[in-house]
Amino acid sequence: MDTSLPQVTIAEITHVLTTNYDSHNLLESITDRTRQSLTAAWCVLLVRATDPAGVEVVCESVAPGFSPHRDLVHSRPVALSASTGSVVMIDDFKIASHRWTRFADAAALSGLGACRIFPLRLAGQPLGALAVFTADPWNSRPRGSAYGQSMADLAAITLSMSGIDDRAEAATVAAQHILSSRAVIEQAAGMVAEYDNSSITAAMRVLAAQAKARGSTIAQYAEQVVEGRR
Repeated sequence: MDTSLPQVTIAEITHVLTTNYDSHNLLESITDRTRQSLTAAWCVLLVRATDPAGVEVVCESVAPGFSPHRDLVHSRPVALSASTGSVVMIDDFKIASHRWTRFADAAALSGLGACRIFPLRLAGQPLGALAVFTADPWNSRPRGSAYGQSMADLAAITLSMSGIDDRAEAATVAAQHILSSRAVIEQAAGMVAEYDNSSITAAMRVLAAQAKARGSTIAQYAEQVVEGRR
């Protein structure tokens, strides 16, 4: 894989995310660029369906001359990745594990050699998957899994912002919220530093550790400290 192409692609997609982009067009671009960069025969972007065990196709990119067997994307490996947020790797359909025998045999009959399925995740929750099918074994040429997951992550971010009409206003509101939270965190750190007779840096570490131990954000725990509820 030409390492310059993935880098340029990620940069371009990231830049588009800062504009008033069309979500569906961007998802199509992510899918197509993923297929091209990974020299794949077929790439499909899917989201979880209302049925917990199902998925629905959002968009796909197919290499010229290849006719995909679309039932493959509704099979167990793809649904597993979409529903659990796990990466599924079947690097050679001819020597796939017994777990994926039926899927691998069907894919091989369609002229495919391997697949990797990258989950779409946001805030720890699975949203769908980006399935990449190659005509040859995955490791027969350089292909970066980190790139595939990065593109899936960008697709998840795209989906998360698809319902926001004024992204600039939303970003401004978010920035103001972060600034307000920072003020509370600094106040809490000052209180901890005074109580422990330590530096602000040490107090920040204490806040972070205590917040993690309680399963909350630093801002949430800082509010408790300031309000005397810790």
